[in-house]
Amino acid sequence: MLFRNAVPNEADILTQLTLESKRYWGYSEEFVMDWAKYLNMQAEYIEKNMVVVAEENGEICGYVSIIEEQQSHIVTIGEHTISGGFFLDNLFIHPSYICKGLGKRLLTIAFEYCAEKKIHLLHLYSDVNAKGFYEKMRALYVGEAAVGTTGRTQPFFTFTF
Repeated sequence: MLFRNAVPNEADILTQLTLESKRYWGYSEEFVMDWAKYLNMQAEYIEKNMVVVAEENGEICGYVSIIEEQQSHIVTIGEHTISGGFFLDNLFIHPSYICKGLGKRLLTIAFEYCAEKKIHLLHLYSDVNAKGFYEKMRALYVGEAAVGTTGRTQPFFTFTF
């Protein structure tokens, strides 16, 4: 398997992979399409952020990305408040590679990036179906964080290096 930086013209491929990954977990098509507006990868995003893809036989089978949020990005979870910092923004695996170790390999690449850039905290909003994975990878569960204006929450984690 080849791991490499994504290129801007792969944005549509990454968007489709993201949606296929969400469908794997049994979400309704209506729910997936509602998420699509938030999960739509853009060429500009790839140009300005760390985005690494896993490729096998010329096909992209997963990717990971890290972004830096400004101090104005505030997350409040109970008594915890986080202002800005680095976030594991995406970690998506094609359904045929889920539960085969690819997520762990991509997350390890993200950790290596953090070490190289001297990033000591990496936050993430997790899909509820991935909560166990992040716990196994030794992320600290902070609590449930509100997402958008729908009142929906997602597990929120932090990795400390």
